[in-house]
Amino acid sequence: MALSEKWLYAANMVATKINRWFNKPGVHVCSSINSILIVKLDEIGDMAVSVHVFAFLRKQYPNAKITLFCKPFVKSLVHNDSNIDFIITEISEATGKFDIWVELRGNWKTLFKSLLNCKKFRVDRGSVRFSQRGNQPHEILTNYRVIENLLFEGQKCDSINDILENPFCRLTLYPSKEEKELAILRIEEFGLKRFAVIHPSARRILRQWPAKRFAEIAKFLYSEYQITPLIIGTNDEVDCLNQIKNLCNECEIWVSNDSLLTLYAVMQQSLVFIGNESGPLQLADLANIPCIGLFGPGVKDVFYPQNHQATVIHHVLECNPCDQLHCINASKPCIEMIEVETVKMELKKLLFAK
Repeated sequence: MALSEKWLYAANMVATKINRWFNKPGVHVCSSINSILIVKLDEIGDMAVSVHVFAFLRKQYPNAKITLFCKPFVKSLVHNDSNIDFIITEISEATGKFDIWVELRGNWKTLFKSLLNCKKFRVDRGSVRFSQRGNQPHEILTNYRVIENLLFEGQKCDSINDILENPFCRLTLYPSKEEKELAILRIEEFGLKRFAVIHPSARRILRQWPAKRFAEIAKFLYSEYQITPLIIGTNDEVDCLNQIKNLCNECEIWVSNDSLLTLYAVMQQSLVFIGNESGPLQLADLANIPCIGLFGPGVKDVFYPQNHQATVIHHVLECNPCDQLHCINASKPCIEMIEVETVKMELKKLLFAK
């Protein structure tokens, strides 16, 4: 964690501590909560493992208007979520005061604004991360614990399994009818019948399994199971996608400008997902499809997929966790310790199970 982020977490902890000296939420105040702001300035995967927070708060405070402040690119992931009333992408749009202020991931601007615009109760991620130092659980549980003190009436969860099995507050995404239809159209355009989704890139180079090995997996899927590999990515990842295409002509390349929920709806129709620790892996997990997550320098457990058809391959070395920028074993980073044969073996298990 960068020093500036540590100071931000510390400042949030102090602000929340002072707030709790003067305010303590109780069941009797639920009906008086009219407005909630959730700050979540994160990327795709982090948002995907946060969506249950919206459902928990909606169930606890049904009369409140819930506003989400997020990054513009991530908005399309949650824009159909009925647990959210408003989505804003600029802090200037957060007008008026809010009864509850939830800092799932903010910045200095949101911190200072919360000091002026939070009327009653304030909770933050920094306080939870500090209480869990040295023993960080899965991010799904961390996000829940941020709002835990705001929940009553049988909503308390003791473990991540309690959250995952909660019938009212499941982790799920909501593609619209139009997004589902567009997903079917994209599948038809590629001529896909039986297909796998592969995402070979990641934000950090040390998280990226070599493209050549992804190409070997793509060829294996096509030759052994007649499954067409659909290689997905953004415009910034085209070089990596084309490298795989050059090595495996049977695969299809999809650089999509569609909404994230259209991608999610395509994943729901696939037989299996293979990818590095990244946002698309979390989408595949929520889609509840068989998936294989390839992990390198990431912290053990924190972002592992949780559905019952998911497999993680992760060589956790003594140097883990690292800053994901500087590798002390540059000749063979931990992500490259994952062998092609290991991935093939896990694929066989998943596909045989289907």
